[in-house]
Amino acid sequence: MSQKYLIRIAELESQLRQKDQQLSLVEETEAFLRSALARAEEKIEEDEREIEHLRAQIEKL
Repeated sequence: MSQKYLIRIAELESQLRQKDQQLSLVEETEAFLRSALARAEEKIEEDEREIEHLRAQIEKL
């Protein structure tokens, strides 16, 4: 192969590695956000149960 093609292959390999790193960051971010969303949803459910419990106690008074 000519030097020109070898240089082009090296450039494409570098670009591919960069894209792979970007994809990994996107996947990590997505996983983090899904986890944060799940925790937030759990917290909302806990808060709703607590509110219902407090309402029931108020009604008893």
